[in-house]
Amino acid sequence: MGFVVLDTLVARGEGALRKGTAFARLERMQLRRFLRDNGLVLVVVASLVGATTGTISSLMSVLSEMLHGWFYGLEPDARLSTTAELPAMRTLLVMLIAGLVIGATIWLWRRRAHEIVDPIEANALHGGRMSLTDSLYIAVQSMLSSGFGLSLGIEGGYTQIAGAIGSKIGRFLKRRRIDVRLLVGAGTAGAIAGAFDAPIAGAAYAFELIVGSYTVPTLAPVVAAAVSGTLAAQILVGHTFRIPLEAWGLSTHSDIVGSLVLGIVCGLIGIALMRGVTATERLARASRLPIAVRPVVGGLIVGMIAIVAPHVLGAGHGAMEMVLQSDWPIGLLLFVLVFKVAASAVSLGAGFRGGLFSTSLYLGTITGALVAEMGVKAGLVPADDVGMLSLVGTASFGAAVIGAPMTMALLAVEVTEDLSVVGPVLLGVVAATLTVRQVFGYSFATWRFHLRGEAVLGGADIGWTRETTARNLMRQDITVVPVSMSIAEFKDRHAPGTVKYAIATDRDGAFAGLVDMAGLYAEPSLTTPEAAEAQTIAAILTHQDAWVEGVKTIDRLLPLFEEQETEILIVVDSAGTRRVEGLITEAYTLKRYRLELEARQKEIFGT
Repeated sequence: MGFVVLDTLVARGEGALRKGTAFARLERMQLRRFLRDNGLVLVVVASLVGATTGTISSLMSVLSEMLHGWFYGLEPDARLSTTAELPAMRTLLVMLIAGLVIGATIWLWRRRAHEIVDPIEANALHGGRMSLTDSLYIAVQSMLSSGFGLSLGIEGGYTQIAGAIGSKIGRFLKRRRIDVRLLVGAGTAGAIAGAFDAPIAGAAYAFELIVGSYTVPTLAPVVAAAVSGTLAAQILVGHTFRIPLEAWGLSTHSDIVGSLVLGIVCGLIGIALMRGVTATERLARASRLPIAVRPVVGGLIVGMIAIVAPHVLGAGHGAMEMVLQSDWPIGLLLFVLVFKVAASAVSLGAGFRGGLFSTSLYLGTITGALVAEMGVKAGLVPADDVGMLSLVGTASFGAAVIGAPMTMALLAVEVTEDLSVVGPVLLGVVAATLTVRQVFGYSFATWRFHLRGEAVLGGADIGWTRETTARNLMRQDITVVPVSMSIAEFKDRHAPGTVKYAIATDRDGAFAGLVDMAGLYAEPSLTTPEAAEAQTIAAILTHQDAWVEGVKTIDRLLPLFEEQETEILIVVDSAGTRRVEGLITEAYTLKRYRLELEARQKEIFGT
């Protein structure tokens, strides 16, 4: 009796355990679903990502300035770019060490040599997937390059690690593709907002460059990240970026023309800067110097430039404020502009890491002041407009190089805390952007993608086009016949109406051409038995070049139908063997393309 009771209790305990396990499993599934699909969770996560990346960007900026003081012996409140004179030997020694350190990091990383995906490319081609390890490497290199005083900003480093943090968290929570991409954008929004104390500009940066579009559903996460990044930077670091200026506003309406002209000038010089970086990289490759040695040579060149023009070093925030708040002579402005462009091009071309965000702001300020002062000398610009036109140059040059016009316009408003700058700045930004688009066609980021053969014009999601290939779209219910088959035998095996096209292959199994059934039975010369028996189907083949490799992506597949003047393409394994795997039709390819576009639209707009 006791054993019966014991067995009953054990059975009940096992049943309760199974129910408990099942219940726990259900709870875990519900939790995963909640973390994956809930919109409020996405906003909270984006806020945490933004706070983290805003803190990181501000800490990196502060640390960079501390390193400047240590390496160059600056006074506590001094900025590297405002220093009028630097010890020659010390400057060259610092640049030599910088080249050796960066070269060493490149040498240590050589075994992982591959293209590192940045936030724009990640969102455009890879559904937001980024490597945290690769991004940390870029961040460290940028931190070192900036800390040693190279003529670059640090934005490339902290936006890279910021995007990777958002990507990592999004994939950890198993969020949807659109959500992962959004968190990458949220990370960069927090980083820019925290570094410049500009939440609106940070959000605009994410929408324009990283996410690639603005919609109501994406507004809350990105804005939350930007605001969180700003607050975290202010609380934990106390870092702010402000340009206090007086007498804003253009004195006359006719001077609006000055903003437009300045925008065009900034666009043209921005193109020269981007071309200069590319030319320097090509020259470095042509020199056949080992890749780890190039930073050493580049660092020494930048050091020699800095000896005669100290204002070229660093991102240029301090010097930018000097230009905006004081009157630099035309000769000095032109001198610094030329050498800053050269130093920035050499820094990037030699292999140092960083960004052109702050650099373009500095160059724009110099360009604006230069054009304004020349206008004053010529009697075309009132002296009171020099400050405003300098700020217009700041935003216009940034828009030309970075490719984010609204970001730069909003940044100008936030760092000056003056809404009166909106009109002139917008005019300059639009003129600069249109100039670059018409003359050059790319921003700095998209130009570098173009050089690598990537058709990426921004962060908009085109990755699905790379994931949808001819092999994904093909049908395998095909009719394959040897090219040596006689027409009579072919007719015996395939009656009219059974197939529309037959695929002919040679004796090696390679695609040879198509047999058009309608054309075969409509050809008078082949209707007699004697003629059909005497000839093989090789005589009637059409569209011998109507084939495509299975790995061809849908974006490159669609134009082939028009080029080959056919409604079907044969899918082969490779260009060398051309063994038939299936066929795809133009109608089905277009249908799938339309369905994929609709799916992306639903992801973005939620409808």
